[in-house]
Amino acid sequence: MKLCFVLVTRNRTDHAIAAIRALLTQESAEPFDLVVSDNSELAEDARRLEEYCRSTGDSRLIYIRPEAPMAMPAHWNWAIEQAMARSDATHFGVQYDRKLWKPGELRVFHAACASDPRTTVAYGCDIAFLRGQAVEAWATPVTGRLYDIRTSTIVHLTSRGMVHQLGSAYPLLANCMVPRPALERVRARFGTICDSATPDAGFTYRLCALDERYLYLDRASVLVHGSRLSHGASYLRGDGSGTHGDFRKLWGDRPWLDAAPIPGLDLGWNIVFHEYTLVQRVVGEVQFPPIDRAGYLRELAFGLAWIDDPVRQKEMRRILGEHGWREDARPPLRRLLSRLRGAVRRKPMPPPQLPVPTFPGDDEALQYLLQPQPFADQNPRLAPLEPVEVPFRA
Repeated sequence: MKLCFVLVTRNRTDHAIAAIRALLTQESAEPFDLVVSDNSELAEDARRLEEYCRSTGDSRLIYIRPEAPMAMPAHWNWAIEQAMARSDATHFGVQYDRKLWKPGELRVFHAACASDPRTTVAYGCDIAFLRGQAVEAWATPVTGRLYDIRTSTIVHLTSRGMVHQLGSAYPLLANCMVPRPALERVRARFGTICDSATPDAGFTYRLCALDERYLYLDRASVLVHGSRLSHGASYLRGDGSGTHGDFRKLWGDRPWLDAAPIPGLDLGWNIVFHEYTLVQRVVGEVQFPPIDRAGYLRELAFGLAWIDDPVRQKEMRRILGEHGWREDARPPLRRLLSRLRGAVRRKPMPPPQLPVPTFPGDDEALQYLLQPQPFADQNPRLAPLEPVEVPFRA
């Protein structure tokens, strides 16, 4: 078994170099390849990154660059195809440039993949996230164990409008290592591996349509940083001037989120429901049930909290309201009973939320997240996924 990491990057030379170093310095007795696919538009960025890759003299590292800049989903798909053609690896995983592998974690992850080489393996992460002028260090309690999860559970929760409950165990393309045969099955059924509105979730539901299960290593194997450069965060904020604006420029005038229940709406996880529906059209509603309307609207409403612009947030609320969403979506009788109970007794206070450590910058947050943390006895965020522990030896 041999792993191949496909590092996709665009105009972020320093971030890409840091990600390369974090992988090449891993303590791993097993061989692996690292394909760096540079989609940079700026010639200077491409020159610097290519020179760095060549200067390492590391035979595991392969630098490639498309002839012209590509839209992100097309670039990811092209990079994976190139990696599959150039590397003899048995497993492939996308690594974006804002992701750093923690020291020693690759050895553990390799062992998890080796425990069942025919099955896709996902892994968790810690996040340094910019909030205002400070950087929050999001460290999720993990058990360190390996779990078997049925893909039908991912499909069911999505159809009920419960995407946020999938948490870090959600098998996105960028947090998975996928066996070569699984990638070939996806390509044969859907035409491409991940070329869709979002390559991450686009691959997720294609995998769920074809494979019955995947494994999840409940460890924060990597650190994700540079959130101000995140396309996903830019999309959630509705920031047309950020990386999502660059994404849409390369996307061009093609239809956008036209398969979503509310077509074209840039709000919350509407892009995920778009990808779900595209796969549903191929495999049918028996395997991919219709999306519950109330759950869908409730899930989109979670996205309101990401929007800083009050004018845009107000407009998104108006659109949701026109489609049937209400601030309090409980049935009228339940709302009445709740008010009556509240009149005679105080509502119980929710459990206190632990403060999230904050730092002036990414470097300080990453240093904090690199500190060893004890494993938890259980991870309550995994409960909705009904995981089954799988023994493995790290």
